[in-house]
Amino acid sequence: MVDVTPSPAVVQPDRELIIEILDELDLEHTVDSEGDLAISTSELTVFFLFGSEGDLFTIRTFYDRHYSVDEKPMLLTALNEWNADTMWPKVYAFTPDSGLIRVIGDAQLYIGAGVTREHLTTVIAHWVRFAIKFHRWLADRLAFESD
Repeated sequence: MVDVTPSPAVVQPDRELIIEILDELDLEHTVDSEGDLAISTSELTVFFLFGSEGDLFTIRTFYDRHYSVDEKPMLLTALNEWNADTMWPKVYAFTPDSGLIRVIGDAQLYIGAGVTREHLTTVIAHWVRFAIKFHRWLADRLAFESD
């Protein structure tokens, strides 16, 4: 007799499921003025976004510290180091019209064919943890550079 273990159920993630998972992980969340689901702290805001086609789930982190144009070479060196050594989040510098540079982190998961709830929970937990880990790493890395 062959012992066959059934495969876990595949789900199509949506906002309600992400809220359930954030609640299970004891991660306080909010909805911003544009209706986006987010975790917000004084240092960063993590958004949980779905692509327009519904096949891509993105966790995008906006780091609240701004950098001047003079700091850009040092900042880009640090960001490239992180991106070369770390799988996610991938981080980049963004310069809006104000001229102050912001750092943004992205991690994506293809969900078009569905995912297991367990996998989605693990991905969310790891991505949020690494968004925070990057913030701490960058602060330490730039402090070292400034010494």
